[in-house]
Amino acid sequence: MPTPEYLPPRGGTAVFSGPWLRYQSAAGVERYLQGYVGVVLGWWNGAVEFSVDAAALRALTASFDGMAEYVGGDWRSVDYEHGVLTVARPLSLGGGVHRAEAVDGRYRIGWGLPWLAVDPRRCDSVAGST
Repeated sequence: MPTPEYLPPRGGTAVFSGPWLRYQSAAGVERYLQGYVGVVLGWWNGAVEFSVDAAALRALTASFDGMAEYVGGDWRSVDYEHGVLTVARPLSLGGGVHRAEAVDGRYRIGWGLPWLAVDPRRCDSVAGST
């Protein structure tokens, strides 16, 4: 698994992506289909947790179809509707539903997944702002 290109401090802003969004370009350079602008909140079990705005959250939830395969095919539902983020946890992680509303217009992202701080120039597109 790749390591972060840099580790922004708590409260720092960075662009985050996940290994499930990584690919090699024709030049052999690793790129990411999508990056999300986020503010580092801290770490949980060694994985970064960060907050994103609604624009980044909408782009992130749209990319979860591809993520379902990465995390084992049983991450069935990530939805954003009427300002509420709903994440159905896979059975392998105990099941259940996590609902999150914005705090100061931002949503907590992390969920123990291996998010990486990446160079935004290596992303095909970047969603969100600080």
